[in-house]
Amino acid sequence: MGHAMGSTSNLAFVLPESLPRLVTTRQSTRPHHGTVPGGSASQSTASASTAAWLCAATVATVAMAHRRGSKARVVSPAVLDGTADNAPKVVLMGDSVLDNFFWLETPKRHLRLQLQDALAKSRNAKVKQLKCVNLAVDQMTTFDFVERKPQDNPWDVYAKARRMVAFEDDEDKEYVVDGDGVIRSVENLKQLKNVKWVVLSLGGNDVYLNAEVKGKLVSSLLPQSEGKRKEVAQEFAKRLKGVLEKVKAGAPDASLILVVPYQPHQDFSLMMGAPINDEGKRIYGDILGDGTRVLERQLLPDLVNPMVIEMIALGREMGCPIIDLSQTLDPSNEEHYGTGEIGKVNELGTPWSGAEPSDVSSDFTAQLLAHAIAEGSKASVYRGLCRQEERGWTMTVKEEKNDWIFEKDYRFGGKPVSSTISRKRQGGEKPMFKLGAFDSFLAGAGVVILINIALLLQGGSPLGFDREEFERQLESQGLKVIPPGDVWDFCGIPTLGPLGPWMIWMMGGQSLKWLRTIGKMATSFSSE
Repeated sequence: MGHAMGSTSNLAFVLPESLPRLVTTRQSTRPHHGTVPGGSASQSTASASTAAWLCAATVATVAMAHRRGSKARVVSPAVLDGTADNAPKVVLMGDSVLDNFFWLETPKRHLRLQLQDALAKSRNAKVKQLKCVNLAVDQMTTFDFVERKPQDNPWDVYAKARRMVAFEDDEDKEYVVDGDGVIRSVENLKQLKNVKWVVLSLGGNDVYLNAEVKGKLVSSLLPQSEGKRKEVAQEFAKRLKGVLEKVKAGAPDASLILVVPYQPHQDFSLMMGAPINDEGKRIYGDILGDGTRVLERQLLPDLVNPMVIEMIALGREMGCPIIDLSQTLDPSNEEHYGTGEIGKVNELGTPWSGAEPSDVSSDFTAQLLAHAIAEGSKASVYRGLCRQEERGWTMTVKEEKNDWIFEKDYRFGGKPVSSTISRKRQGGEKPMFKLGAFDSFLAGAGVVILINIALLLQGGSPLGFDREEFERQLESQGLKVIPPGDVWDFCGIPTLGPLGPWMIWMMGGQSLKWLRTIGKMATSFSSE
């Protein structure tokens, strides 16, 4: 959601305790900083309800990076040393859209290798000799790209996981981190010679993992609050531009490529950080309804579209290619995400995630990047038209000129804009219902009140109510509580807890869906 929007990553799971700890590292006497992937997003302090929104959005077992007593660099010999150091390079920087091994069905065939293979197949001799280097960091954001402190950088779990994968190249077997445990991406880039291209994927985790950004976007659903989306987008553009300027200073001869993150799978809630399907129920319990998916699918493009438009405008301003994964991956196809199949776990024990790349979509990304590199540095937007055939997946690369008309008509995750001169936006799949944010909020509040009344009348516990504590208090007085009736089965709503306006919004969507279904049935009966 990288991601992710792109990016991005985070089902709660437990890695085996037998995972080896970060193994031998090599120290260099060079006074510069090191190189790493594998970290966490910078997260601001959140309110209680925001913390509840984020409860499933971080990997539960990720350990904090170990602080090193020495100030010497810990070096990956293949990345910064040896003959590979003089080869012309493509450097991957950013989040798990690019540092994706942890989530793939086949971890050893991660993006760096897929891109290396795609470059080697090019008919362009200069492209064929490019060496692909990964400096991307899982869960990276624009907040911590330049300097990532140990307390904000749980990369150790990924380092342990890398030791479990049978990588053939030494540079894939370990990360590189400064002696003080800080990841300094730009300083890492400066250590590489002859960098020709830098691929940057950022933005998905700014929405997915940062509580402040997520809170502003959710609050923008309230009446007369749409301006907060523009505020979020402008702040993101400022951070991203600062990152690009530092990257350009770190590799002045390199051309840049920006990656627009993809939409999460339709059965994955970006805001809740959890699948909304049978797999999610298995892992987290049945906490979300169909209304969540429908509403989020409708409103997510509106929430993040201003951010992506800022990215597109920045790409046009800097004259760099853009890879648009939001108009490449199919959010209804589980093969484009995570381990490629809902319920499937890879060799690392990582479950399917609707917010992470799969083997298939990682290969799409590699093909798009190789195509853009072969076309040279120009202000174009590349997307893929993907088809599943008997022999497997195929992709046709489409190119669109990045001009002000494209920016005006752009729709994140929607069908690509028309290539005709009118450039009329082609609508996506017709939504099941169209609902204003405030109407949904009011409808949801009404539903919550009605359900609470019904529950109290049947002896059940209201939403967000600590039933066990209440029963203990009653038992201490010799009283009993009638257990909840069938109202739960009828409504299909579990005890959700005090998740604030976000859950009320989702409840509103669910109630409107029920009303629509009842209306359809009534219409059907009357027509007969």
